[in-house]
Amino acid sequence: MPETRFKPLPWTRLKRGVPCYLPRAAGHASVDANSPALEVMTDYRRLTPVTISRSASLDDANRAMTLCRVQYLLVTDEQQQLLGIVTEAGTRGNQPLAVAHRLGVRPGELVVGNVMIDKHDEADVLHLRDVAQARVGNVVATLKELGTPFCLVVDHDEEDHHVLCGVFSLARIQRQMGLEAHTEEIAQTFSQVVSTLGR
Repeated sequence: MPETRFKPLPWTRLKRGVPCYLPRAAGHASVDANSPALEVMTDYRRLTPVTISRSASLDDANRAMTLCRVQYLLVTDEQQQLLGIVTEAGTRGNQPLAVAHRLGVRPGELVVGNVMIDKHDEADVLHLRDVAQARVGNVVATLKELGTPFCLVVDHDEEDHHVLCGVFSLARIQRQMGLEAHTEEIAQTFSQVVSTLGR
């Protein structure tokens, strides 16, 4: 039977003149190839992914990526269904200019849906049940085989729908292993993420 009479916890007041600091960001734990794969997965069951609407402007997308310190945003609809991914490469530089030229519009008129990487019906993703038993070395081997710096991880709900529960990022794995992450190269090759969302 659930406890219905809870005692309050001890409490106190902050003292005047005593500084109170925000916590320092905890660094990622050091891992090696034999560490559990879940230690290097960005877990969307605990950390809400940064999402954006396909109708948002590219300026809004760029601001969101800058504020959240990410290189990509998940594009979702009102039902939180994944529609695709928009990346820095798609919102800045020559790529949006080329898209605007192709569509016959001004660059400022582009929205996220014009430059995002679409999700397709077929997808190369990892399943959570397999990841739970895997090691970091297995994940790195998978990313190498897929030829992509990112791979999504899915589970299934009661109706057998895919539920996005995480992502593996080569940059994060490199950081946690104490290796130099070539983030510029990874950002430039992000278009390869279509291999994790579908061809």
